[in-house]
Amino acid sequence: MDEVVVERVLRIVELVPEGRVVAYGTVGLVASCSARYVGRVMKEFGSNVTWWRVVNAAGVLPEALLPTAREHWEHESTAHTHEKVSKSAFVDIDDLEELWRTHGIDPACS
Repeated sequence: MDEVVVERVLRIVELVPEGRVVAYGTVGLVASCSARYVGRVMKEFGSNVTWWRVVNAAGVLPEALLPTAREHWEHESTAHTHEKVSKSAFVDIDDLEELWRTHGIDPACS
């Protein structure tokens, strides 16, 4: 995996505000990689970041992650049902790009 892209993905995930989530594809658009690549990064390196804030486009995480994710969602007041995050909790592409522009730029990762 490309270390620069991995670092970019992880830094973008860390910018997602508490109580909000983002889709893998949205992170990919901002990080200039695919949603699948974001998923691989999260699987391999995401345990040290706010992984519960990255979900698929339907607001769902893998079944094995849901119990722990629900605890985080409850603690952060993320709008969700038992199975998934509510659409109202999603950060859109424009907001995520703005967060990246204002808080996430690192010349080594650009």
